[in-house]
Amino acid sequence: MDNIILEELAYAITLVALPFIIHYFYSRYFVCRVESKLVIHVIYSVYYLFVLLLHFSPFPSLWLISLNTGCIVLLSFFYKGNVKWRIGAALFIFALIVLSDAAMAAVYTTSGYIISLFLSKIMMFILVQMTTRFTKSFGAGSLSIWYWIGLVCFPFISIFGVVLLNDNLTLRNYPVFYPVISSGMFLINFLIILLCDRVLCIQSAHHKNYLLEQQNSYYINQYQLTKERQEEVFKFQHDFKNILLGLRAQLQAGEGKTSLKEVDKLLGIIEQTSGSCNSGSILIDSIINYKEQVAKKLGISFYLDISIPPQLELNTSIISIILGNTLDNAIEACNQPGIAKPYVKFQMHYLNETLFIRIQNPYQHKIRKNRYGELTSTKNNKRIHGIGLKSVQKIVEESDGIWDISYENQLFQIEFCLFNIETSHQFQRASQHFEPVDVIL
Repeated sequence: MDNIILEELAYAITLVALPFIIHYFYSRYFVCRVESKLVIHVIYSVYYLFVLLLHFSPFPSLWLISLNTGCIVLLSFFYKGNVKWRIGAALFIFALIVLSDAAMAAVYTTSGYIISLFLSKIMMFILVQMTTRFTKSFGAGSLSIWYWIGLVCFPFISIFGVVLLNDNLTLRNYPVFYPVISSGMFLINFLIILLCDRVLCIQSAHHKNYLLEQQNSYYINQYQLTKERQEEVFKFQHDFKNILLGLRAQLQAGEGKTSLKEVDKLLGIIEQTSGSCNSGSILIDSIINYKEQVAKKLGISFYLDISIPPQLELNTSIISIILGNTLDNAIEACNQPGIAKPYVKFQMHYLNETLFIRIQNPYQHKIRKNRYGELTSTKNNKRIHGIGLKSVQKIVEESDGIWDISYENQLFQIEFCLFNIETSHQFQRASQHFEPVDVIL
């Protein structure tokens, strides 16, 4: 009896490591929804007590496996992330737990049983460390259906395979098979995780290349605009003396009205710019002027209300994704038939290290949502065209920003707030005196 109590006490003590291992695994791939550490401890304490009660319950092994799996899946909902990824991670970590316990060869002494309990928990942590170390993009991105099938099915096969093997009386006579079979099953699961991670890494690299190409197109466009403006300035400087001589002659001849027209024309040349956005930020100007040109070719008016300091420390990728995708969507919506006066209204203001962005545009098409309440594309190829807003949402949330979408009376509006946006020190005082620029094309 003393040995049984000692074994159960050792089980209860080593079981404490399980909540820490699960939380460690989840927190490496997902962001915890619960900010309070006390609440996290309470949640995992409840999980610990429930698992401990299951251990002493008379339920059959299949019920115990199902209940334990359900608990770990439920714990994943305390973390932010795609539901499919969280369920896949829950199945993998539970398969890892089961396989680690099964990898310990059967022992029939109290001391051997206690040692195997400690060794299995150490093995769990080592395997979790190895998994998190070799994977970089797991938990984010999208996979094809075949990858998802492998990601879900193989942990199930491993878990219930261990249960069936444990019930096999023949294999009990050969305990050396348990570590071998468990190691093989874990290797298969690990390779599947690694394969999915590599696919996601390739997707991420392609996405970054696309962003770089998009940014390059913005910068090339801005360079062309600047070059055109510079050529105009050089041309104006060359002709300025001759223009003044002509005006002097007209004034001497009493042609005041003609001279005034020439002055007005001269002022128009001076004020004319190749791009209406001149905020001082090359990144913002490049994107806005590029999209402005696209809208202008389609007959869409552009309203700009920008009040930002010239030297904002902006993340190029974040701003390119947000402005590029949202302005593309706004222009496409305005280009639909049935809109009498298409326009895009763009507002950007900066206050107290916070960047506010608002984009408005009319629309005629029907707004569609999926079962999760997310907006979906109305185009035929939804897989491609539905990526834009999801990319924006993801990048804003990863930057700890907030966003909001509203649509009523045929007016679509999307707003963003990006926090902790700093300016260069030499421009911090000047930023308080910027006036908004209103431009209508």
